[in-house]
Amino acid sequence: EAIRVEARAGFDTNANMMLAKALQECPNSGLLLSESISMAPKATRKAKSTDAVQRADNDPHVLLAVARMFWSERKPAKARSWFTRTVKADPLQGDAWAAFYKFEVQSGTPEQQEEVVRQCTTAEPRYGQVWAPIAKHPANFRLSIRELLVLVAKEITAL
Repeated sequence: EAIRVEARAGFDTNANMMLAKALQECPNSGLLLSESISMAPKATRKAKSTDAVQRADNDPHVLLAVARMFWSERKPAKARSWFTRTVKADPLQGDAWAAFYKFEVQSGTPEQQEEVVRQCTTAEPRYGQVWAPIAKHPANFRLSIRELLVLVAKEITAL
């Protein structure tokens, strides 16, 4: 979180130094590897993602970062396959479902959107850095999975 705070404040150099130090201490952390993909310049994202997938093969954070990278590069077929791989690796990760849904809203057909909603409803996700706070907010406690999915998707960006 400290790395994201530095990046949001515009201190990219500090954020990169903190990320490098954290990766030295925890080289296989999926969360740190996914953050390194998102923070990397566009020209080096592909190399970072390859390295991250080799280090933490089935980590949902890494898979989601790779899917979002392909989404931002406007490669819908690759993005869709990586989103599918992500939600299969950890079906309880609500952020992955929300990103997948938002991707399908922007790039897919209504049938594909409904399929994501159906699978998400079946999985009943509970975790995620964006999903959990929205799902646990008192105003949202009666919302269905579909309604939560739409709310969280509004907060998700490509990369």
